[in-house]
Amino acid sequence: MIRVVVLFVAAIAVVACAGAGLFVWTAQSAKARNEAATMPVAQVTPEPAIFSMESATQFNVRHLKEFDYAPSEKMQRIVASDTTLDGITPVKWHFVGPQTARPVPLVVLFHGRDRTGLSMTEMWYETARNNGFAILAPTAPSGNWPYQDPSPQVLEKMITQLDAKHLIDRDRVYLFGHSAGAVYVQALLNTTQGPWRAGAIHGGFLPAEFQIIPQQPKPYRAYVGQYEEAFDLSDIRATGEEMAKRGVENDLIVIPQHTHWFYDIGDQIAADSWAWFKSLP
Repeated sequence: MIRVVVLFVAAIAVVACAGAGLFVWTAQSAKARNEAATMPVAQVTPEPAIFSMESATQFNVRHLKEFDYAPSEKMQRIVASDTTLDGITPVKWHFVGPQTARPVPLVVLFHGRDRTGLSMTEMWYETARNNGFAILAPTAPSGNWPYQDPSPQVLEKMITQLDAKHLIDRDRVYLFGHSAGAVYVQALLNTTQGPWRAGAIHGGFLPAEFQIIPQQPKPYRAYVGQYEEAFDLSDIRATGEEMAKRGVENDLIVIPQHTHWFYDIGDQIAADSWAWFKSLP
């Protein structure tokens, strides 16, 4: 009996060690893949790119009495979700895609602090449905995005999983982020390598001191409200000008009467962003 107990305890110890070893291997493997996807710094000074700034009057800014938003019951009911491991951390993501046999473009969406992927999905839902492209919106496990340590490998895994459900055209993958998600989008575009061709951001930015002179500069568009309160418009402009000097084409769209609150015109920004993505060569 004692021998059986000893063998049983030993077996549990072996399984526990194996499990711990698997967790360590998985975490290290994810870290290695992220490091392999780091964007190289340009070895030659790039030609300056174009920076432009304009005031956009095409947006119908809704003057709200209350600033309160939660995803609708309809979105919670009809939008599908899946989960992907980032190392050993499960990351939930929502997605929408057309039922078609041909590969379609994809926009990956990043929410603001303490929001969810579903909140971004609702803002982009009609634009995606009307234009026949897919959207993928992860939810940050901690409520915020690790812009100083981005994880491109988990996005690659999500895109691969989504591709099994809706064929994705990897030559037409774009990023969009609001607030903290905007900061993360700039980190991904500037410091990592992935299939993403360009990005659009709203109500946030990554200061130039946290960005590199990338070997493969990717364009971005920044939307900011005239009355933005979370980030300083002059800082966003200065960053855009500096990144243009580093070879990154970008433009700044200032929206009159608009604030940091994304959810009053999020659907309109989605439509405008998609029109810009489509215009890119």
